[in-house]
Amino acid sequence: MVHYGRRSPLFSDKEIIFRSGGRAKVFNISSRVQMFLMVLLIIIGGWSAYSYYLYNKSDQIISFKNRELDETRDAYVDLMTDFVAIHRNISSMFTLIDEEQLQDELNISRYKQQAQVVEEKIRRIADKKDWVKTDELEEKTTLRDALLQRDRAVSERNKLLDKIEVLEDNIQRLEMAEMEILNRVGRLSDKEMSKIKEAISAINKSIKKQNKYFNPLANSKKDSAGGAYEPDIPAVKNNELNKKMQDVFAQVDDLGYYREVMKSVPIGKPVWSYWLSSSFGHRSDPFNKKSARHKGVDLASNKGNKVKTMAQGKVTRSGWNGGYGNMIEIDHGNGFKTRYAHLNKSYVKKGEYVKLGDTIGEVGSTGRSTGPHLHYEVIYNGTQVDPMAFIKAQL
Repeated sequence: MVHYGRRSPLFSDKEIIFRSGGRAKVFNISSRVQMFLMVLLIIIGGWSAYSYYLYNKSDQIISFKNRELDETRDAYVDLMTDFVAIHRNISSMFTLIDEEQLQDELNISRYKQQAQVVEEKIRRIADKKDWVKTDELEEKTTLRDALLQRDRAVSERNKLLDKIEVLEDNIQRLEMAEMEILNRVGRLSDKEMSKIKEAISAINKSIKKQNKYFNPLANSKKDSAGGAYEPDIPAVKNNELNKKMQDVFAQVDDLGYYREVMKSVPIGKPVWSYWLSSSFGHRSDPFNKKSARHKGVDLASNKGNKVKTMAQGKVTRSGWNGGYGNMIEIDHGNGFKTRYAHLNKSYVKKGEYVKLGDTIGEVGSTGRSTGPHLHYEVIYNGTQVDPMAFIKAQL
């Protein structure tokens, strides 16, 4: 008896009939087999979905790690650039001021050794780098390969972070050393600049009496240019260090300019051993005892003592000049000239260029002279000024 309104169970026994060549074959599938097949299909489908999700997720992870790795590499390169910049700055600072002058205030060798030690550490770090090639990271043939590549990227990133930590520590110590060097170079620059300005002030006391004034910032060697000072040195990311560096390099640049100017200012004594036998200005003439104006100073000294020039310049006269006897005149530029009279011998000729400290002749008593001495004149912008201010000034 058939009941049409009754539903059969989902996994009831099934029959599959195959007809072939007029014959029929019947296959019975029990409910247990049906349930087993259904569970197997669910497991396969779930595993396929999970594998697809995990593969895509791994691809995202690799892309993210690649970005992290690139950023870490960039950070490492930036730090290496910073290190090179700081090392170059420290090396360049040793040339700012004469090494002999720095030796008294600054132990140069200690800073050079420190820079070399840090440089060697950085070199060793750089030599040990083992980069993961980008094309290798892009080869995602299987899920296992993708996961391995992800792990390699993470491992490299961790190694780079360790290197960066060491590099940052080395750079910090280098920056501290550079700051100390900058401070000492600044103090040395201030000290020498003060000496130069004191010397300029001393000679201006003499020059002002003749209604003249020497302004080193307005001399002919000053370039007609302007603008903010931008030192030709590598910049680093430490703003405080950059500011200090700019200030000190500007300070040293000014010092270099003043040094160049002072090469044309005749400061110092032209003969080593002397005594002042006649000063600058009005005096009683040694021959007729009448009041006369003396245009220089007479520095009594032994015949044959060497006469030196106290500034660089060009010889404009060399030879006999009436009452001056054998005389040399040197044009130093920037309005300054010097004259050396009554010489026993002259070692230079007209048109020659001389440097500071060059020997140009010997003390004598030629011309209108009562005994061995050097008649010494300093001329500024066409007017004789008291040479003793220049002789006593010190640099």
